[in-house]
Amino acid sequence: MPLWRIYSNPSTFTSAQKAALVADIVPLYVGAGLPGFFVNVLFIAVDDESFYVSGKSTKNFVRISIEHIAIHLPRIENDVGKSRVRLCDMIDMILKPHIAARSDLEWEYSVYETPRDLWKTNGIIAPDTGSKEMKIWQLEDKPLAWANGELQSKI
Repeated sequence: MPLWRIYSNPSTFTSAQKAALVADIVPLYVGAGLPGFFVNVLFIAVDDESFYVSGKSTKNFVRISIEHIAIHLPRIENDVGKSRVRLCDMIDMILKPHIAARSDLEWEYSVYETPRDLWKTNGIIAPDTGSKEMKIWQLEDKPLAWANGELQSKI
């Protein structure tokens, strides 16, 4: 699951701007073979009296924390193809029209990788990315229980 937490002032994004940003985030992961329901985006409103940068309250800063659980990238020193650099480039492209192009905003993001074995969805351990089971989860756009290679029940 990718979990994006976007912290900003309540006035930073309209509902339409939020929806447009999410519409650009989801295809990044669906294109990598994950079901759309894995993609969670939370817009967390923080007023300027509770958001400080360099010791000063701010209303024009956007902080994005991205947590990856379902897919982990190789460490950069072991990655000939530079997957981590490409991921950051793709995130930059997603953010450009929504945040980076706005001269009224300062922003930053970071990506964390959470151990996959400490994650369940609806009480089910997710199948391996690229597996037959994951492809069915992606097609159905919901978690399905599997055992011994067989569909057990729909949730």
